[in-house]
Amino acid sequence: NMVSPEVLRKYRLFAGQSNYMLEEMAMLTSEVELEAGEWLFHENEPAAHLYIVTEGAISLCLYLYLNGSGQHIESTSPLGPREAIGWSALVKPHIYTFGARAEKKSRLIAFPAEPLRELLDDNPGFGYYLLKNLAEVIGDRLTSKCVQLLSLVLDKKGEPILSKSVR
Repeated sequence: NMVSPEVLRKYRLFAGQSNYMLEEMAMLTSEVELEAGEWLFHENEPAAHLYIVTEGAISLCLYLYLNGSGQHIESTSPLGPREAIGWSALVKPHIYTFGARAEKKSRLIAFPAEPLRELLDDNPGFGYYLLKNLAEVIGDRLTSKCVQLLSLVLDKKGEPILSKSVR
């Protein structure tokens, strides 16, 4: 079942869109429900959808080998209502860079990647607004990832943690 244009209008991602574009985007949508622990997608899969969280919380995860065993590491604090997930659907090479898993029962609006890209290609003025809003999301995530990475490699005094264990 599709989401109404009025619902889409509430989200930051769609700021600057015309009624026509909101109606066209709404026609593409479907709703997704996940139970706690269920995966929305895995990293390195083709990015088939862009999502917006409407209820619940989604964690972005990376699969890392640590101490000889592979494990999923949450890369951000969980993303809640109003957050966009799966921006790789609009940005080449259209491969998810992280996995996404429901922290608790969650609902999302899903936009299929190809029809959405075609709509934006056909309406480049509005495509600009969507990608500009998406760039803000990507920038925010990148900043929080850098802070998190530094916290993993530096101790409380700002000294590198790894170099101590090597010496």
